[in-house]
Amino acid sequence: LSLSLSLSLSLSLSLSLSELIAQTGTESELLGELEMAFVVFLLGHVYTAFEHWKQLVGVICRGRQSLHDRPSFYKDFIRTLHYHLKETPSDFFVDIVSRNNFLTSTLKVFFETVREELDLEVELMERATKFRSYLEKRFEWDFGYDEDDAPVVVEM
Repeated sequence: LSLSLSLSLSLSLSLSLSELIAQTGTESELLGELEMAFVVFLLGHVYTAFEHWKQLVGVICRGRQSLHDRPSFYKDFIRTLHYHLKETPSDFFVDIVSRNNFLTSTLKVFFETVREELDLEVELMERATKFRSYLEKRFEWDFGYDEDDAPVVVEM
């Protein structure tokens, strides 16, 4: 994707996230919908609930501007997703046919965005870094960069 198309898509997804929050009522209610979709799939084996969960995770992870506008929401999202993933086996998200893991590719975009956005809230950046480390250790996922490659913030 070109840079302008990528930025346009990111802004569009940030608007989509805002619309989802408006439709559900609050940020907490959207996270509740995310949790409900996950539980309905996990306990009820309802595949459409899993697809809904995947779509919500995708929109949330790709809304670059929303990271700045809603840092508390993203800290709560990371916590929610952490608990979802604690309840699943390590190969749960791998597509049997293609061996493609939608969650690693979605979270890679999220973690790259957090890493690139230098003016994000420090606690959000730290929580995302810890979450990435946890996922890399528990699921042996590789998000494709080392801390040595991360930008350095210099205070003047």
